Order: sequence, then structure tokens, then C-alpha cells
Amino acid sequence: MTLSIRCSAFNLVRFSEKRLKNRTASFIRSIMFNPTLKIIEIAESTQDEARKLALSGSPAGTSIMAVVQTGGRGRGGSKWFSPPGKNLAMSVILRPNVGPREAPILGMLSSIAVADTVDTLCDPHRASVKWPNDVLVQEKKIAGILSEGQISSGRLDFIVLGLGLNLNSFEEDFPSNLTNSLTSCSILTGLTFDIKQVGISLLTRLGELSERLEIEGPGFVPGMWQMRWPHKDHRICREGVEGTAIEIDDDGALLVQSQNGRTIKITSGEVLLRRPCPGITGVN
Repeated sequence: MTLSIRCSAFNLVRFSEKRLKNRTASFIRSIMFNPTLKIIEIAESTQDEARKLALSGSPAGTSIMAVVQTGGRGRGGSKWFSPPGKNLAMSVILRPNVGPREAPILGMLSSIAVADTVDTLCDPHRASVKWPNDVLVQEKKIAGILSEGQISSGRLDFIVLGLGLNLNSFEEDFPSNLTNSLTSCSILTGLTFDIKQVGISLLTRLGELSERLEIEGPGFVPGMWQMRWPHKDHRICREGVEGTAIEIDDDGALLVQSQNGRTIKITSGEVLLRRPCPGITGVN
């Protein structure tokens, strides 16, 4: 069974005639974020379902939510664990007017939207972010984002954002080895949440941010993201490289300062917020 819900549209009507004068038809289509939420009972992966729709030409804002996801995945091919029917598993198509170099910014944009949504659901708790795209509350992961795109002829055709948010899970729903590192909206508040309504709220917020991205460009995103980033000046390590997290670059990369003052640019992968860094004491 599939249920489709039309949400309020973001058609960027504030663009003036002068600003649109030299825009191509494809650009104008890309800036029209038309939120449509398709809810299906069971999917192996909402990412795969959304990618099929993107390849068939579905517009920005088209989203797939699964009540049960049997093969959800995270970054690096890791498995996304979620008990059936308890949490939000949703994938959203974006067709932004940005280059491939700026594609990581879209993952950051979505983590801001998720964090804003969590703030509303879990007040007075406030969400933070962990590079590249995790959302935390009280230093425990509550949501993760997977960003997958397609590039052709040097252009970004589309991005599919996979959004996983722990809504109604409790400690006993998590694998025993992860109970100390995960949390959920229900754990934080004691409340039960309507997954469909949360999906609509999140899609609405993502539409607002996408509208701003198309009007202003991606420059505002790193600064906005860093306002929720508590790990600046923290020691981090990644694949044996240890240093101090100093800033987010304008393309979304993490800038790390080594022990000898050299700046290292990290563009992908998982970073650990602990020391000593496994297998190494520092980098020169």
C-alpha cells in the first residue's frame, strides 16, 4: 500500500523577474521544491526507491517514507538499525543549483533541518551536530543522514538524502553494544510521536532551507551548521590521523590542525571524538 501526501509547496515566488531573466528552464525547475511524501509499508531501502524516482525525473521534494525498512544503510555501507514501525526512515530528492564540489553542503543542510525538528519535538533538549552529518542530543546519536548523488558531465543531477531519526525507540530496542551511544525522542521526553506528522514537519523545514539555498547560495550553510557544532577545538582522529578540529570549510570539509600546525582537510569518513587515536599518537 502506498499513500501520497502533498505538503505545502515552496516555489520561490519571491524571485524577481530580473533575477529569473537569465535562468534556464532546468534551473527554474530545480528551485521548485514541491514536497510530496509517499508512504509505503515495507521497503528494503528508501534510498533505492527514491533514486529510482529521481532517475525517472521526479521533482525536488519527492520523498519516500517506509513504515518498515529491511535493508537500510548508513555511510560507508554500514547497516542502519531501526526496529519496525518505531522510527522515521525517509529519503528526499533534491535537485539543487550547486556544483559537485558543494554536494556535501546538502548533507549539512539536512542535518540542520533534522536538528531543528528535534528541538521542537524534544524541548527543552537541544540537538547538536557531529561531522559530517550526525545529529546528537546529550552527546548520543539520535539521527543520521546519508547523502548519495549522481553527477553527469561535471554537473550534479540530483541528491538523495536518507534521513533516519530515532523517534519511538527505547533502550531495549537498540543493540546492547549501542545503548550507551544512542537515544530517541521518546527516551528524552517519555512521549510517543506520530511518524507521518514528524516526516511532514521535517520535509517542511527542509523545504524552507532549500529555498534559502537557492536564493542565497550555499555560503550560509557552514556557519549555520557550526552554531550547533560543539566539537570545535576538540581532539579528533580518523583512520590513524589525530589532530584538533578547527573549522568547517566552505565546501563542508572538516579542517584539522596537526600537532606541528599543518592543516589537514578531511572530506569524508567517520571521525572519533576520543584519544588516544587508535594506532597512533599524533600526526606530523
